Amino acid sequence: MTEIRRGTAETLPPMLELPETILGRPVPTDWLWWLVNVGYVLDSPLLWAEKHDILLLNVFGGIMPDREGEHLYGVLNFYFCGQELDKDAEPAPERLLDWKKDALRIWGDFRLYAGIDLKTARMHWWEFRAIFDSLPPDSQIMTAMRYRGIDLGTIPDAKERARYARMKRSVALDRVDYEAEYDAAMDRPANKSQVEISDFLGRQK
Repeated sequence: MTEIRRGTAETLPPMLELPETILGRPVPTDWLWWLVNVGYVLDSPLLWAEKHDILLLNVFGGIMPDREGEHLYGVLNFYFCGQELDKDAEPAPERLLDWKKDALRIWGDFRLYAGIDLKTARMHWWEFRAIFDSLPPDSQIMTAMRYRGIDLGTIPDAKERARYARMKRSVALDRVDYEAEYDAAMDRPANKSQVEISDFLGRQK
């Protein structure tokens, strides 16, 4: 019978070796620190140039003009746990997640599905994201994100559209007139050529 040995901090497999530096510089790794100092900044309505500077100040304590872009990429790469973003992906109809507004949903889901109380838990940011991304489809936060991501313009049936509009409204992060959104989506194909002509004429002014 093969003996199974428990791994130690010195013998962790590479997939479990969590980063503690960005470009060789030690950085905070606690999940709550990254949520507040990076996640909240990215969720904010600030201009991207403002977010850019705040992120570098928060993570590194200053802005490095000679390697600014490289350091910013390092911050975002750490935040997204080393995953490359799909630049060609279609944007969602609306925001899917807000760390502040969704805090109770996330806290409840971690308690229920992972047995973790986020009020007292301390873990690496990547560990937090791994658990978050593994929450089941029927968890509060995944259900809310799924409803937010529904494009009402793809639902022609009036009753179904009204039902999903109510669902979206119940979990919306921002105030949205979903009926107007649907009507606009339905009108778009019929008026496509008219819109294209008016856009063209507008550009000539």
